[in-house]
Amino acid sequence: MGRLKSLCGNRLFWLFALVTAYRLYMVFQPPLRSTDLLRHMGFGKEFWNYGLAIYEYAPRDFGDAPYANLWPREEYDYPAVAILFFALLSKLWPSLFFGKLVLTLLEMANSFLVWKITKDRLLPLIYYANPVSLWWVSREGQFEPLALFFGFLALYLLPRRPSLGYFSLALGVQSKVLPLFLLPYFLSKRLGWRETSSFAAGFIPSLLFSWRGPYLSRLMGKAALAACNPYAWNVFDLPKLCHSPSMLILTNALVTYGLLILGLVLMFRRRGFVEYIGLLAFVVALKSVGTARPWYLLALPLLAVPINQGWERRLFFLLGCLDRVAIRRLLGIPSEFAYLRPKLRDAMWGF
Repeated sequence: MGRLKSLCGNRLFWLFALVTAYRLYMVFQPPLRSTDLLRHMGFGKEFWNYGLAIYEYAPRDFGDAPYANLWPREEYDYPAVAILFFALLSKLWPSLFFGKLVLTLLEMANSFLVWKITKDRLLPLIYYANPVSLWWVSREGQFEPLALFFGFLALYLLPRRPSLGYFSLALGVQSKVLPLFLLPYFLSKRLGWRETSSFAAGFIPSLLFSWRGPYLSRLMGKAALAACNPYAWNVFDLPKLCHSPSMLILTNALVTYGLLILGLVLMFRRRGFVEYIGLLAFVVALKSVGTARPWYLLALPLLAVPINQGWERRLFFLLGCLDRVAIRRLLGIPSEFAYLRPKLRDAMWGF
């Protein structure tokens, strides 16, 4: 009873509860700017019809399903664990509500893992209340939390069960490539035949899909969306920057160049190459890839966890919150990032 009273009197507990209530409110709202979750759930549902051959099919092959007109000629181009995850969700309840609910619960689990790894009581709240996650996950249904979950779990397991940590890292990479930037840190901590074998075993899902169909060619294929990147190096190349408004270009440049400069300064000052190289490599990749989206910033907290200094780690967690689009949308200000304007209310509760 005394522990319960202490918990209820804890300000962090009430802040978590408040953020959770707001997240649940967002989960009940249909996505406003993205059809991605419906497309993922649709392919997950069709997995039960086509099995390992799912990568051979495009939405136009799915008859009159509500997701059949979403990029109808484009086959699925995300890794094996992603399609298996959405296959499981669609088997349980094929709806946007359920998809967003599970992704939000994953963010809750991720914040718990942040605490277990760092023992910093403030970091989980910063992570959980991140505007990028509030908007792009709980409202729009982007599935970065899946890859981040395996990444955080891998970091937690690394000093305890290294082989399982490597296995979890492999699963994360097969959700989205983001956890791959942790590999230099993992290699510096522990690498033996058990870890190597576990890492290789983690790629069995990809091997199965590769054996059955054009899995690798889909992952390496050309993106369906126009190649533009609002974080690109050249702030004067408007076509490359998606013709973004000037304030969005300026904000993105300040955040990404600031991350690079700050990371380089702290890395050389601390002589912490292994701690910072994953984060810095991610920012360079973010600015260099042909196509990038605001929710990619969700990877920053994961890549900041290896940093030893507590205040530096907190700083990078906070910098990962600085997405102008998400903050404006949460404040009710019209968005500067018009990805899509879908009408998805009918798909919220099932399809």
